[in-house]
Amino acid sequence: MTWKFAVAIGILTIAVIFPGVAAAQDDADTTPRTATGCLVTRPGNIYLLTDEDGKSWDLRSENINLSKHVGHTITVTGTVAKEKTNGPDTSPQNHLLVTKIDTVRNDCNQQ
Repeated sequence: MTWKFAVAIGILTIAVIFPGVAAAQDDADTTPRTATGCLVTRPGNIYLLTDEDGKSWDLRSENINLSKHVGHTITVTGTVAKEKTNGPDTSPQNHLLVTKIDTVRNDCNQQ
């Protein structure tokens, strides 16, 4: 029983000293997410999409030109990117790394 206690204390000590180690294991959320809504832009080339459930997404893409879809209703597919912070918060933010985009309508008017 003593060795189990010692192992538990050792693991706890590592988690306290190196909190990023445990969090680093789930840094990437590779589950594909899909959202449909109107794409708008904010100063600083920030692209925002509010989906049908009212959730706002900050869209980013390494290979898709989002600017040509501003003012359109679109469906995007991508993965949730973790916010890079120095604080203890390791929860996913609403940053979607877009890998696919489909135009639903060329405007944002609901029909």
